[in-house]
Amino acid sequence: MTTLGPWIAFGLTLIVLSRAFGENPLFRFSQYLFVGLALGYTLTVVITTVFIVPSGDMIDNPDSVGTALFIVPVLVGLLLLTRLRTQQLSWLANVPLALLFGVAAAIAIAGTILGTLLPQLQSSFFSVTSFTDGSSLAVALGKLVLVIGVVLVLLSFRFSKAATPEAADHSETLKPSVVAKVGRMWLLLSLGAVFAATLITYQSALIDRIQFLLRQIGVIS
Repeated sequence: MTTLGPWIAFGLTLIVLSRAFGENPLFRFSQYLFVGLALGYTLTVVITTVFIVPSGDMIDNPDSVGTALFIVPVLVGLLLLTRLRTQQLSWLANVPLALLFGVAAAIAIAGTILGTLLPQLQSSFFSVTSFTDGSSLAVALGKLVLVIGVVLVLLSFRFSKAATPEAADHSETLKPSVVAKVGRMWLLLSLGAVFAATLITYQSALIDRIQFLLRQIGVIS
Protein backbone atom coordinates (compact mmCIF):
# COMPACT_ATOMS: atom_id res chain seq x y z
CA MET A 1 0.00 0.00 0.00
CA THR A 2 2.92 2.32 0.69
CA THR A 3 4.05 1.82 -2.91
CA LEU A 4 0.58 2.29 -4.38
CA GLY A 5 -0.22 5.43 -2.41
CA PRO A 6 2.18 7.80 -4.20
CA TRP A 7 0.97 6.61 -7.60
CA ILE A 8 -2.64 7.24 -6.58
CA ALA A 9 -1.59 10.77 -5.59
CA PHE A 10 0.25 11.02 -8.92
CA GLY A 11 -2.91 10.15 -10.87
CA LEU A 12 -5.14 12.46 -8.84
CA THR A 13 -2.66 15.30 -9.30
CA LEU A 14 -2.79 14.86 -13.07
CA ILE A 15 -6.59 14.77 -12.94
CA VAL A 16 -6.72 18.04 -10.98
CA LEU A 17 -4.22 19.71 -13.32
CA SER A 18 -6.34 18.63 -16.30
CA ARG A 19 -8.71 21.44 -15.35
CA ALA A 20 -6.28 23.78 -17.09
CA PHE A 21 -7.46 22.32 -20.41
CA GLY A 22 -11.15 22.75 -19.62
CA GLU A 23 -13.96 21.14 -17.65
CA ASN A 24 -13.99 17.35 -17.80
CA PRO A 25 -15.63 14.42 -15.96
CA LEU A 26 -12.37 13.33 -14.35
CA PHE A 27 -11.90 16.71 -12.70
CA ARG A 28 -15.46 16.63 -11.37
CA PHE A 29 -14.75 13.14 -10.02
CA SER A 30 -11.72 14.49 -8.15
CA GLN A 31 -13.86 17.26 -6.68
CA TYR A 32 -16.49 14.81 -5.46
CA LEU A 33 -13.78 12.53 -4.10
CA PHE A 34 -12.12 15.38 -2.19
CA VAL A 35 -15.41 16.63 -0.73
CA GLY A 36 -16.47 13.10 0.21
CA LEU A 37 -13.17 12.33 1.91
CA ALA A 38 -13.24 15.66 3.76
CA LEU A 39 -16.79 15.06 5.00
CA GLY A 40 -15.99 11.49 5.95
CA TYR A 41 -12.89 12.56 7.88
CA THR A 42 -14.79 15.35 9.63
CA LEU A 43 -17.62 13.00 10.56
CA THR A 44 -15.15 10.44 11.92
CA VAL A 45 -13.38 13.05 14.03
CA VAL A 46 -16.66 14.43 15.37
CA ILE A 47 -18.02 10.99 16.27
CA THR A 48 -14.75 9.97 17.90
CA THR A 49 -14.04 13.13 19.88
CA VAL A 50 -17.60 14.19 20.68
CA PHE A 51 -19.36 10.88 21.29
CA ILE A 52 -17.05 7.88 21.68
CA VAL A 53 -14.31 9.39 23.88
CA PRO A 54 -16.68 11.27 26.25
CA SER A 55 -18.98 8.24 26.42
CA GLY A 56 -16.04 6.03 27.39
CA ASP A 57 -14.98 8.49 30.08
CA MET A 58 -18.56 8.64 31.36
CA ILE A 59 -18.73 4.84 31.62
CA ASP A 60 -15.35 4.61 33.35
CA ASN A 61 -16.10 7.46 35.79
CA PRO A 62 -19.89 7.67 36.22
CA ASP A 63 -19.62 9.79 39.38
CA SER A 64 -17.31 12.47 37.98
CA VAL A 65 -18.29 16.09 37.35
CA GLY A 66 -17.45 15.73 33.66
CA THR A 67 -20.11 13.05 33.31
CA ALA A 68 -22.80 15.38 34.59
CA LEU A 69 -21.63 18.16 32.31
CA PHE A 70 -21.59 15.81 29.32
CA ILE A 71 -25.25 14.92 29.80
CA VAL A 72 -26.31 18.56 29.31
CA PRO A 73 -25.10 19.01 25.69
CA VAL A 74 -26.42 15.52 24.85
CA LEU A 75 -29.91 16.44 26.04
CA VAL A 76 -29.74 19.80 24.23
CA GLY A 77 -28.58 18.07 21.05
CA LEU A 78 -31.44 15.56 21.25
CA LEU A 79 -33.86 18.48 20.98
CA LEU A 80 -32.82 18.79 17.32
CA LEU A 81 -34.50 15.46 16.65
CA THR A 82 -37.90 16.98 17.37
CA ARG A 83 -37.98 18.38 13.83
CA LEU A 84 -37.72 14.99 12.16
CA ARG A 85 -41.25 13.69 12.72
CA THR A 86 -43.85 16.06 14.10
CA GLN A 87 -44.19 19.82 13.82
CA GLN A 88 -45.90 20.19 17.19
CA LEU A 89 -42.66 19.92 19.11
CA SER A 90 -40.41 21.38 16.43
CA TRP A 91 -40.13 24.61 18.39
CA LEU A 92 -37.93 22.78 20.89
CA ALA A 93 -35.22 22.60 18.23
CA ASN A 94 -34.97 26.39 18.38
CA VAL A 95 -33.25 26.10 21.77
CA PRO A 96 -30.06 24.33 20.57
CA LEU A 97 -30.09 26.31 17.31
CA ALA A 98 -30.27 29.62 19.19
CA LEU A 99 -27.50 28.44 21.51
CA LEU A 100 -25.38 27.36 18.55
CA PHE A 101 -25.83 30.62 16.63
CA GLY A 102 -25.25 32.70 19.75
CA VAL A 103 -22.00 30.92 20.63
CA ALA A 104 -20.81 31.11 17.01
CA ALA A 105 -21.56 34.84 16.85
CA ALA A 106 -19.78 35.45 20.15
CA ILE A 107 -16.72 33.51 18.99
CA ALA A 108 -16.68 35.41 15.68
CA ILE A 109 -16.95 38.80 17.40
CA ALA A 110 -14.31 37.91 19.99
CA GLY A 111 -12.02 36.59 17.26
CA THR A 112 -12.41 39.78 15.25
CA ILE A 113 -11.70 42.00 18.24
CA LEU A 114 -8.87 39.97 19.77
CA GLY A 115 -7.36 38.73 16.52
CA THR A 116 -7.68 41.77 14.25
CA LEU A 117 -8.72 45.02 15.92
CA LEU A 118 -6.64 44.94 19.10
CA PRO A 119 -3.45 43.66 17.40
CA GLN A 120 -3.82 46.42 14.79
CA LEU A 121 -4.25 49.05 17.49
CA GLN A 122 -1.35 47.58 19.44
CA SER A 123 0.90 47.64 16.37
CA SER A 124 -0.06 51.24 15.66
CA PHE A 125 0.58 52.27 19.26
CA PHE A 126 4.02 50.69 19.34
CA SER A 127 4.76 52.17 15.93
CA VAL A 128 4.38 55.66 17.38
CA THR A 129 6.29 55.05 20.59
CA SER A 130 9.12 53.11 18.95
CA PHE A 131 9.87 55.74 16.32
CA THR A 132 12.56 57.21 18.55
CA ASP A 133 13.67 54.08 20.42
CA GLY A 134 17.00 53.88 18.62
CA SER A 135 15.95 51.45 15.89
CA SER A 136 17.15 51.75 12.32
CA LEU A 137 15.79 54.49 10.10
CA ALA A 138 14.13 52.02 7.69
CA VAL A 139 12.26 50.28 10.52
CA ALA A 140 11.19 53.60 12.03
CA LEU A 141 9.91 54.91 8.68
CA GLY A 142 8.07 51.64 8.06
CA LYS A 143 6.30 51.94 11.39
CA LEU A 144 5.41 55.55 10.68
CA VAL A 145 3.96 54.56 7.29
CA LEU A 146 1.87 51.92 9.07
CA VAL A 147 0.37 54.53 11.39
CA ILE A 148 -0.37 56.91 8.52
CA GLY A 149 -2.00 54.09 6.55
CA VAL A 150 -4.23 53.07 9.46
CA VAL A 151 -5.38 56.66 10.02
CA LEU A 152 -6.09 57.27 6.32
CA VAL A 153 -8.06 54.03 5.94
CA LEU A 154 -10.16 54.83 9.01
CA LEU A 155 -10.83 58.34 7.67
CA SER A 156 -11.97 56.88 4.33
CA PHE A 157 -15.05 55.38 6.01
CA ARG A 158 -17.68 58.10 6.24
CA PHE A 159 -21.18 57.69 7.58
CA SER A 160 -23.73 60.30 6.56
CA LYS A 161 -27.48 60.72 6.79
CA ALA A 162 -29.81 60.03 3.91
CA ALA A 163 -30.03 62.83 1.37
CA THR A 164 -33.01 65.16 1.77
CA PRO A 165 -34.55 67.56 -0.76
CA GLU A 166 -33.04 70.43 1.21
CA ALA A 167 -29.58 68.91 0.86
CA ALA A 168 -29.91 68.28 -2.88
CA ASP A 169 -28.42 71.69 -3.67
CA HIS A 170 -25.38 70.84 -1.56
CA SER A 171 -24.55 67.53 -3.24
CA GLU A 172 -21.02 68.71 -3.85
CA THR A 173 -20.33 68.42 -0.13
CA LEU A 174 -21.12 64.70 -0.27
CA LYS A 175 -18.23 63.95 -2.59
CA PRO A 176 -15.30 62.10 -1.03
CA SER A 177 -12.55 64.32 0.27
CA VAL A 178 -8.94 64.02 -0.78
CA VAL A 179 -8.11 62.25 2.48
CA ALA A 180 -10.91 59.73 1.89
CA LYS A 181 -9.70 59.07 -1.64
CA VAL A 182 -6.15 58.51 -0.44
CA GLY A 183 -7.44 56.21 2.31
CA ARG A 184 -9.41 54.15 -0.18
CA MET A 185 -6.40 53.90 -2.47
CA TRP A 186 -4.38 52.73 0.52
CA LEU A 187 -7.05 50.14 1.31
CA LEU A 188 -7.02 48.91 -2.29
CA LEU A 189 -3.24 48.67 -2.11
CA SER A 190 -3.54 46.52 1.03
CA LEU A 191 -6.11 44.26 -0.63
CA GLY A 192 -3.81 43.97 -3.62
CA ALA A 193 -0.99 42.84 -1.35
CA VAL A 194 -3.28 40.23 0.23
CA PHE A 195 -4.32 39.02 -3.23
CA ALA A 196 -0.68 38.83 -4.31
CA ALA A 197 0.19 36.78 -1.21
CA THR A 198 -2.69 34.41 -1.99
CA LEU A 199 -1.50 34.09 -5.58
CA ILE A 200 2.01 33.30 -4.39
CA THR A 201 0.56 30.60 -2.12
CA TYR A 202 -1.24 29.01 -5.07
CA GLN A 203 1.91 29.18 -7.16
CA SER A 204 3.91 27.53 -4.38
CA ALA A 205 1.33 24.71 -4.20
CA LEU A 206 1.50 24.29 -7.99
CA ILE A 207 5.31 24.17 -7.96
CA ASP A 208 5.21 21.59 -5.17
CA ARG A 209 2.82 19.39 -7.17
CA ILE A 210 4.93 19.67 -10.32
CA GLN A 211 8.04 18.72 -8.34
CA PHE A 212 6.13 15.76 -6.92
CA LEU A 213 5.21 14.59 -10.42
CA LEU A 214 8.78 14.91 -11.68
CA ARG A 215 10.15 13.19 -8.61
CA GLN A 216 7.66 10.34 -8.97
CA ILE A 217 8.69 9.57 -12.55
CA GLY A 218 12.37 9.92 -11.69
CA VAL A 219 13.21 13.14 -13.56
CA ILE A 220 14.47 14.78 -10.37
CA SER A 221 15.59 13.26 -7.12
